[in-house]
Amino acid sequence: MKRSTLLFCVLMYYSFAGWAQKSPWTFQQCLDTALKRNISVNQSRLSNELNKISLEQSRANRIPSVSASVGESFNFGKNVDATTNSFVIGSFHSGNYGVSASYNLFNGLQNNNTIKQYKLNIEAGKFDIENAKNAVILSVTTGYLQILQQYEILKVAQNQLAADSVQVDRTQKMLNVGRAAESDLLQIQSQLATDYLSFVNAQNQLDIARVTLMQLMQIPVIDKFDVEVPTLVEPGLDLLQSKEVIYQKALALMPQIQSASLKTSSSLMAIKIATGARWPRLTFSAGMSSNYASSGRNPDVNADGYPWYTQVWNNVGQSMNLNLSIPIYSNRSIQSSIERATVNSKTAALNELNIQQTLRMNIEQSYTSLKSSSRSYEAGKIQLSSTEITYKNAEKKYNVGVMSVTDYLIQKNNYTNSVSNLIQAKYNFIFQSKILDFYQGKAISF
Repeated sequence: MKRSTLLFCVLMYYSFAGWAQKSPWTFQQCLDTALKRNISVNQSRLSNELNKISLEQSRANRIPSVSASVGESFNFGKNVDATTNSFVIGSFHSGNYGVSASYNLFNGLQNNNTIKQYKLNIEAGKFDIENAKNAVILSVTTGYLQILQQYEILKVAQNQLAADSVQVDRTQKMLNVGRAAESDLLQIQSQLATDYLSFVNAQNQLDIARVTLMQLMQIPVIDKFDVEVPTLVEPGLDLLQSKEVIYQKALALMPQIQSASLKTSSSLMAIKIATGARWPRLTFSAGMSSNYASSGRNPDVNADGYPWYTQVWNNVGQSMNLNLSIPIYSNRSIQSSIERATVNSKTAALNELNIQQTLRMNIEQSYTSLKSSSRSYEAGKIQLSSTEITYKNAEKKYNVGVMSVTDYLIQKNNYTNSVSNLIQAKYNFIFQSKILDFYQGKAISF
């Protein structure tokens, strides 16, 4: 008797010590941490930053480009003096200086269409970020509810250990006074060992659920991690809308749908960009240049000397060019680009359709699961009510010696199974309800 009581006390101490936590994490804290640290979310943000950079580049392509050049040469032997166009024998150095500008007047509207495409890509990227966040939200919700479920299962296991400990002590006393057989005590002790194993398994599952949530939050796994246990409101089906109504709401709200639609529009813009390569290109350019040669300062060449700044000023030249490029045959590269863009557009449209169908199937699955879990939950409550009454009646009979220990343990295990089944049905019901609320744009909270 003392050994079983001591065992129970030690188990209760360690179980509550494992639960002890000075600052449990709320659901919102878990979610905020996961969203901040999640690699997929941050990768989506960086990917959209690249789209923004590309947009700025495409806008800058509409501005004239300007460049400057400076060149210095050292000449030996017989060379042409660039300032006099005469041969010079000897060594001298020369310089060439220039500034040029170029402006694309027309290129088949490719610049404008590229700007429009990147604007669409940026908007799609924003929805991709939201979609990545949604995946994190659902994962954290699942992990958080799993911990709450394991808390309740562990509590049930603790209660069973407490009940077993009481029965071991009671049966031992009955054995001492000759009112119970030794086999009864052995069966009760065996049940205590079985329920202890269930307790250990429940504790292990709780530890695994904690680790899973910490990994979803992408924080180092620590032993003293706990979550706040909120008061859960039982969902209802009275205001449940039809699958089609929920689907239509989700089509307007879910970011993956918006992203896919924008990507389809972007692929259509890519066809216009590729087709623009068939048009002639009109380019305007202008430039100014000058040069200098040290041979111009040689008295044998120029008695008055020819200083650097005078040479540069006198040798200034300007130019203006208007260039029209007409594509005639490009080894099919333009046509191939158009065909690839067309195929990509069809692929994007199919991807959009696939995402819509996937969303519809997910909603149909969640809708059916919600109704099924609701029925299971209601049936579980009925079962628990029945088995609880039967178990309490059996306990009273066993305590007064009018029921065998075998029959008593059968009723006790039936009751324990009913409690566990109801817990699982309840959390499945809550999760499926949260999922459908999520598809309708309602924030998940506890």
